[in-house]
Amino acid sequence: MKTVLLVEDCEEDIDLVRTAFDRYSNAVRLEVARSGEAALDLLRCRQVDDPPKLPVCILLDMCMAQGDGMWLLRGLEDAPGLRDIPVMVVSETGDMLRPARSFGNVVGAAQKPARQHEFRKLVEDLARLAGAMPQTVG
Repeated sequence: MKTVLLVEDCEEDIDLVRTAFDRYSNAVRLEVARSGEAALDLLRCRQVDDPPKLPVCILLDMCMAQGDGMWLLRGLEDAPGLRDIPVMVVSETGDMLRPARSFGNVVGAAQKPARQHEFRKLVEDLARLAGAMPQTVG
């Protein structure tokens, strides 16, 4: 089964994303890391599995208390085998999106909509796309 890694520290947003992904649970499994540090540790562990069990993409909140989005993007960029995982970044503030777009693996960047139903729609679209992505990251 394909996996999407959500890197988010806000429990309310995690619940909203889980609800949106439930609709696609037969094709995509959501895994959660609550900081950039936890995400990078998890990815490094999964990288050494035989075969590697990496996510098809990462949904990354840019603003977190520990190991924020920029920290994780730099860590992915410095890690062979992880730098090619597609990343969709979201942020409550638009000023975090421009620097994130400079990373080669960032495939999209969006400001978190203020309305929950708009954010859920954005996440559902990502879940649908993740289900269509190839299993392996090349």
